[in-house]
Amino acid sequence: MTDLFTPRQLSLSLRGAICAALLCTAMVTTIPVRAAENGPSSPASAAAPSTPLNDFRTQLGDVRKSLEGVNARIEEKAKTIESLSRPDAAKQQVEELQALISQTLGLVADNGEIAKLGARALGYARSKQEQMRNDTKFTPSERQALQKRWDQNVAEMVKATDDLAKASGEFAQLLKTVQTRGDYASEVLEVENADEMVRVVRNLAGDVRGASEGLKLFIRSLTPPES
Repeated sequence: MTDLFTPRQLSLSLRGAICAALLCTAMVTTIPVRAAENGPSSPASAAAPSTPLNDFRTQLGDVRKSLEGVNARIEEKAKTIESLSRPDAAKQQVEELQALISQTLGLVADNGEIAKLGARALGYARSKQEQMRNDTKFTPSERQALQKRWDQNVAEMVKATDDLAKASGEFAQLLKTVQTRGDYASEVLEVENADEMVRVVRNLAGDVRGASEGLKLFIRSLTPPES
């Protein structure tokens, strides 16, 4: 029987078969790997599924945060109300103001620090004015120029000290008026404190109402569908 293939043709056919087998093996190995990397079922890229249990846990956490916040605000508002409603709260404020008024009155009195301050400034200006009239270490023109300046200073200082005395007298009268109205000032402060308590209570009501809405949503999640 005659051979169908020569040795050279047989060698070429064998080589082609081997190459085809290797190529198929590579394709079979590569395609599943790429599918695993790019497919939608990859564990690294898939998001956690939304389940009733996960949703319930989220709602439970939200309710807990809401209640913690309300508790903190209630404690804060309670301390504020306690401070504002103390019977001696306004009285203490008025007493502190009265003490400050007494201290200020001592400074603006006729023989107080303000009066001494003005007298000291005016006395200094007048002493320099007198000194310049008798000073001989300057030339006549220099002494005349300096004396003119001191005369002007003394005149302005007299006006300034008179203005300070008038302002101090008016201020002292106002301080005495406030000092005699201490009881009324105490009552006014108590009303102001009560107005502040209204704002505190109103704000707290809004906080509680907001927390109630969150609880309503949570209660709905606890109700069985057949109910």
